[in-house]
Amino acid sequence: MSGSGAAAPHAEDLEPEQTEGFKVGEKKTLEEYQQLDQNDESLRKWKESLGLGSGNTLPADPNDKRTVIILSLGLEVDGRPDIVIDLTKPGSLEDLNKHPFTIKEGATFRMKARFRVQHGILSGLKYVQVVSRMGVKSKMQEMI
Repeated sequence: MSGSGAAAPHAEDLEPEQTEGFKVGEKKTLEEYQQLDQNDESLRKWKESLGLGSGNTLPADPNDKRTVIILSLGLEVDGRPDIVIDLTKPGSLEDLNKHPFTIKEGATFRMKARFRVQHGILSGLKYVQVVSRMGVKSKMQEMI
């Protein structure tokens, strides 16, 4: 990770834009999803592939109300070692804000995010990326 003196993006820069026509489905509990269409064999198998009904739920801290926990961010750039930031370590987010990634213009790169979903089913998750060059910001977002 290489710092360039670039300012970290403001929180409002990282807010996702509304996707026209997208409506988040009605919020249901895990138990409600398990009971839904339980007589349909193909849906039952699909739900089991998501971890519903298997009885193998990952432990979640009942005091942690977050739905999504980002565990790490990674940057892969051709021709240089990968950078992985473990966001479970205290102070890692502050360090990332102080020393943003620097990527050479024209370089091919990939971003990786490891995350855990807890307390329910998640739909409509968006990845938002802000790139700044010479004071000009470019914002990209993608539905995951």
